[in-house]
Amino acid sequence: MKIYNRRNFAAGILSLLLAAACGIVLLATGFAAKWLIALVILLAAGGFDLWWSLSRDSRLPRVDERDEAVSRKSAWLAYRIVANGCWVAGLVSLMAYALTRIPAALAVTVTLDAVAIAAFAALLGAEIYYEKRM
Repeated sequence: MKIYNRRNFAAGILSLLLAAACGIVLLATGFAAKWLIALVILLAAGGFDLWWSLSRDSRLPRVDERDEAVSRKSAWLAYRIVANGCWVAGLVSLMAYALTRIPAALAVTVTLDAVAIAAFAALLGAEIYYEKRM
């Protein structure tokens, strides 16, 4: 097998090493949901990165302008779903905090707002990057 994308290969190996570390911590400390979830996510991410790095499809260029337009439109829709979904869920959890005064609801609000801000920062960074290079 040939490695077509070295960066994805390195990310896959790193993810699998972190998954192994999570597994070791899980075995050493006993069952904890956070370590099990991290293990599953890292295994999935590492497996996908390794598969993509060994695939020829990662090297193939876009065939036509329609592919680029579909990619652009789907990326914009995904951003809108994440940003608006986080905003609505954050607003609901903020209302839940106002009604119940449960601190976990406030933590959920802050986390969802941070995700929405991070998504906006990523969008802004990509826009600046491509404005300078295109």
